[in-house]
Amino acid sequence: MDFIAFSWNSVNVYWYGIVMAVAVILGLAISWINVWLHKENFDIIIKIMVWGIPCSIVGARIVYVMQNMDYFSKNLSEIFCLWQGGLSIYGALLVFFAVCAICLKVNQMQILYWLDLIMPAIVFGLVILQITNFMMQFSVGTPLSVDIPNDHTPAEYIEYKYRPSGFEGYLYFQPVAFYQAAINFGIFILTVLLTLINRFFKLLSNGTIFLLALFLIALSRFYLGFMYLSVDKDVILYPVQWIALLVMIVTVIFYIGNKYRRAKRF
Repeated sequence: MDFIAFSWNSVNVYWYGIVMAVAVILGLAISWINVWLHKENFDIIIKIMVWGIPCSIVGARIVYVMQNMDYFSKNLSEIFCLWQGGLSIYGALLVFFAVCAICLKVNQMQILYWLDLIMPAIVFGLVILQITNFMMQFSVGTPLSVDIPNDHTPAEYIEYKYRPSGFEGYLYFQPVAFYQAAINFGIFILTVLLTLINRFFKLLSNGTIFLLALFLIALSRFYLGFMYLSVDKDVILYPVQWIALLVMIVTVIFYIGNKYRRAKRF
């Protein structure tokens, strides 16, 4: 698939931009429904999105460039070519949640409570992002033998121009972006169900849905990291996997600390 969706009066409209716009619209719709169910004010969501979306895109790009500094140091002009893909999920989430915390703190609202409400929309956005990566062939998994598709094993056909150097002879690769999209969709369904259950029965403490979703996203990224072609076989873990491991540890510690504070309070 080409980067350009269509052109209008010499202005190119890129698929990546269209997808990001769709993700924002659907995310707002999901957040609106969730906020409406909880009888809260939607204005704070608008404030968060106005600042959070552009900041998270910048943060995602910065982290991605840092992860691929060897390439971008030789191709400085491509640092700003967002339409070619290349956004770090961790960078986007880190900056977005930081903006959320600041906005909620300024407006004197419960941070963990609102992060629980926002999380389903965030996870759904990650689903769309990974589907885009799959369709645009941005994320390439390890190569598969040519007869793999004949035994019904999931595989992604990569066009010749997108095949990594040294792997031009392979046709099929592990569809890691598709796997990630499927897992994220499952996490999205889980967050929706837990949000609905918590709305009527209040079984979970504030922040539980947010931390659980974040832990599962990191866990899936850690596991699927072994399937990426860019993994260096000479190291124990890929850098993204170390980040995922750190995120999992932090979420567990934060959850235990939150439970301890609640128990001590009551």
